[in-house]
Amino acid sequence: MTIHGAELKKIRLLTPGKPNRATAIVGGEASGIVNWNDIRYPQFYDVYKTLLRNFWIPDEIPMTKDVKEWETLTSREQEAYLRTIGLLSNLDSVQTRFILEASLFVSDPSVHAILSIIAQQEAVHNQSYSYVLSSIVPLDVQNKTFTRAHEDPAVIARNQFIVDLYEGFRAERTARPPKPVGSLILRG
Repeated sequence: MTIHGAELKKIRLLTPGKPNRATAIVGGEASGIVNWNDIRYPQFYDVYKTLLRNFWIPDEIPMTKDVKEWETLTSREQEAYLRTIGLLSNLDSVQTRFILEASLFVSDPSVHAILSIIAQQEAVHNQSYSYVLSSIVPLDVQNKTFTRAHEDPAVIARNQFIVDLYEGFRAERTARPPKPVGSLILRG
C-alpha cells in the first residue's frame, strides 16, 4: 500500500485486534501498544535509548561563568546573542508543536514514542533559553527577546521556510512534502 500523496489519517489511541508490531511507520496497522522487545525496526530501540540519555535540566547547569562573560561582550555581540536566542526559541516552539502534531499520523508505536521524546527535548531547549536569559538580563529584556521572534522581519523571514513546510503539512496532511517557494507552497 502506498500513501505517497494520499491524505494521512490520524491513528487511534488503541486498536485492539491489530498487531503490536506495526506493519508500517505511517499508514500501517498497529495496536498502539509499544513492546520494545517486539518492534518492526529493532534499531529504533537504540534510538529511543540514545534520546533518553540526552536528558538534561537547564537549571542544573551553573551560569556563573556565563554571567561574567556576558558583561565582557560588546553591545553588538550581546545584541547578536539575543537575536539568536529569539530565533531559536521561535523555531523550537514551533518544532515542539509540529512534532506532536505529526506524531498523530505515525502508526508505529515505537516511532511515536521516539517522537514524543524529541518533542520533549525541543521543549527543554526552550526552557534553556529562558533559563540562560534569566541569568544574564532582566525580565523586560527577556520578554523583548522572545517577542522579537515574531516581530523582527529578519527573524520572521529566517523562520518562514520551515513554518511554511509545517503549515503545508497541516493543511494537506499528505506524505508528499510541499515544495516551498518564498512564503508560498506549491504542489507538483
